Amino acid sequence: MKIALLAIAALALAIWGFKFLKGINILTPSRVFYVKYDFVDQLRASSPVYIKGFQVGMVKSLYVDKTDDKTIVAVLNIDQDVDIPKDAVATIIGLSLMGGKGIELVIPHPCEGDCAVSGDFLKGDSKSFLQTVIGDPSQIDAYTDRLQVGLTNIWDSIADPNDPRGAGRSIVALEKSLKNIEVVTAQVSVLLEKSTKGIAATVDNAAQLTRMLNANSQDISNTLANLSAVSAQLKQAGLDKTSQKAAQAIDSITSSLTSLRGALQSTTQTIQKVDVLASKLSNGEGSAGKLLADPGLYDNLVRSSRQLHLLMQDLRLNPKRYNTVKLKILGKNKTPGYVNPLADPAYERLVDSLERAYNQRTGH
Repeated sequence: MKIALLAIAALALAIWGFKFLKGINILTPSRVFYVKYDFVDQLRASSPVYIKGFQVGMVKSLYVDKTDDKTIVAVLNIDQDVDIPKDAVATIIGLSLMGGKGIELVIPHPCEGDCAVSGDFLKGDSKSFLQTVIGDPSQIDAYTDRLQVGLTNIWDSIADPNDPRGAGRSIVALEKSLKNIEVVTAQVSVLLEKSTKGIAATVDNAAQLTRMLNANSQDISNTLANLSAVSAQLKQAGLDKTSQKAAQAIDSITSSLTSLRGALQSTTQTIQKVDVLASKLSNGEGSAGKLLADPGLYDNLVRSSRQLHLLMQDLRLNPKRYNTVKLKILGKNKTPGYVNPLADPAYERLVDSLERAYNQRTGH
């Protein structure tokens, strides 16, 4: 279904485009008028039709009149809402220098009861592109006269330097500017000439200094040799190495003393912290102090150890008690009850060891 709708839409669009290229807009209601021309000057189908520069239609087609085989008949499609009088003139005009053509509907008066209807013939006329731009060719002389007057006025304004609206004053000012530039150029030349003399004197002085250095080069060389010898003697004496070693030794001693001072301070702080911790333990402060100073804690630990041994012993002797679900059927419990493992040799050895430890702690 969608493919069929798309095919119908494409066909309708193709038909509309084909008609539009032929000068027929099927989406806009229009009327058809006919115009006879002796010469259409390359007017083609789909050329625009204007009224005062506003497009109101298109040229639908062109054909040769069969009655005389030389008259060209143009078929115009004009919008439905445009009223055209019967004496309107359809004039062929040039649209541009490239040769495009169109039709301008010249309406002499509003349409009042004598409007043309679809199928009527209108009067035809034609204008060249120059006539379209300028108008009547007889007016070209008037344009050239105006152009000649304008050029004469421009020349007069240039020739008269006192005319405030002309270019004469600008030309005089330009001439003065050129003269000023010439004067400035002459001054720059004088300045360069003087500067050249100064530069030449500076170069001469530099040359004299160079000659003096060349003349005393042997003395300068001897002086540099003496300085080199003195430097070598100082180096051989080892003063620089001795001073370097002494400085390194002093730096090493200073660093060692600093490290020793830091170590002593750290040791003192550590000893103070140990003293404080020992005093707190002896006074029973904190968790560790309470563990060391509370005798009841030791008794509780002994009792807990005894109970844990009993629990492990019972788990070893009666494992089913901990992995069996107790069930009562008809008021009877089939799982055996708890038996005190007092007769177990392992329990007896545990009790004996606990008594011996208690007696040793109490002194009995």
